[in-house]
Amino acid sequence: MSSAIHGIKFSEKAIDTFTDQVALFGTVETGGVLMGYWEAGILHVAEASGPGPNATHESIYFRADPNYIDMFIDMAHANSDGRLVYLGEWHTHPQIHPEPSDVDYNSLYEIAESSEQFALLTIIGAVNFSKQRFNDQHIAILKYANDRRFYKL
Repeated sequence: MSSAIHGIKFSEKAIDTFTDQVALFGTVETGGVLMGYWEAGILHVAEASGPGPNATHESIYFRADPNYIDMFIDMAHANSDGRLVYLGEWHTHPQIHPEPSDVDYNSLYEIAESSEQFALLTIIGAVNFSKQRFNDQHIAILKYANDRRFYKL
């Protein structure tokens, strides 16, 4: 990656996935992965997966179905002729304005270090969530590999 990332844009398709998943699971945590690309310092989140059929959903814990996630990543990459790449993960918190937990920071750290570039974590506040309030009810955090800091986008 040749330049620093200084912004993020979510596609309508990705926001629709978030909206559908919050409607389905309410304030029980859910999530998935984020696929997209970066251009001129902006991350473009083109697609977001759901959790998969064997995911674990609890009030303050979520674990995606790894087989489903691997399939989603492979298909999104192949169907875009390699343009869409794995950017990171997303999940919900049972809050209006979500704040990352220590577990979130630790997970993001591990993902970024294994990626050798960066990883993105988006957390969505599921309480009273609506598509129209997406900008006010999510937080996006970026972690570069080999950098101890976390950056809010």
